[in-house]
Amino acid sequence: MIFNTAIWKRTWGDQRVLVLSLAALWAVFPWIYITLSAQIQMSAFQDVLLRAIPQEWQKLSGVPFSEVATHAGRVALAFVDPVVVLAATVWGITRGSDAVSGQLERGTMEMVLAAPVGRVAVFVTQAVATTLAAAVLVGVLLGGVYSAIAFGPWAGQVDPARFVPAAANVFGLMVCMAGITACVSAADSHRWRTIGILCGFYVFSILAKLVGRMSESLSWVGYLSVFNAYEPQRLVFGGLDSWLLLARYDGVLLGIGLFAYVIGAVIFARRDLPAPL
Repeated sequence: MIFNTAIWKRTWGDQRVLVLSLAALWAVFPWIYITLSAQIQMSAFQDVLLRAIPQEWQKLSGVPFSEVATHAGRVALAFVDPVVVLAATVWGITRGSDAVSGQLERGTMEMVLAAPVGRVAVFVTQAVATTLAAAVLVGVLLGGVYSAIAFGPWAGQVDPARFVPAAANVFGLMVCMAGITACVSAADSHRWRTIGILCGFYVFSILAKLVGRMSESLSWVGYLSVFNAYEPQRLVFGGLDSWLLLARYDGVLLGIGLFAYVIGAVIFARRDLPAPL
């Protein structure tokens, strides 16, 4: 039996508060971001971006400044804002760390496994619930962006449908981080240690991407970062190219996340669990 109704309901109950909190944040954030961005006239923004900022910094943006200095480009920056990136990462680390080590640390795993359900079923249920909730959250974010563009200060300036690939890239990042965290959680017995490991992984990934972007001789370092496949600002200019690029980026992120989930399920199924205290 892959799914147990009681465990399914319990898993959704455990993540309900975080889902509602992030949903509220992501529903409001696009309106705040676009409203504040609209206070800066496009001509002034272009002057600062194209003249005051060194051209070498274009390597960090991932796209030419000339493309950023458009309505679509300015909205795209919302997807690389810390409110989105950190929230997506927090979701993955928080839910992934609760897959095994979190429940072991709380002492609830023994009660869960006392039910007529296997370890793999417990792990898969948590993974599916985490992934479905991530899709719901991304839908809320996309709805916020769509409504803020359609009815906000830039109404009629850009097609809101352009931002669907960017939102899908956020989903890929959430699944990737949740899968990696769940894999580490499956081998650990302390949630704090799992979170610490993933925080280190997050910092390493950020730094690896920056080094790979800024140094031509060390460009290969960028491929060590999962964030090398998170480039939503490059996916908002419409056309087939955006979807093909999304397939490449999310192919990497989802592939890593799903592979990590599989490895985590195998580890959890075979490991010895510590005796309850």
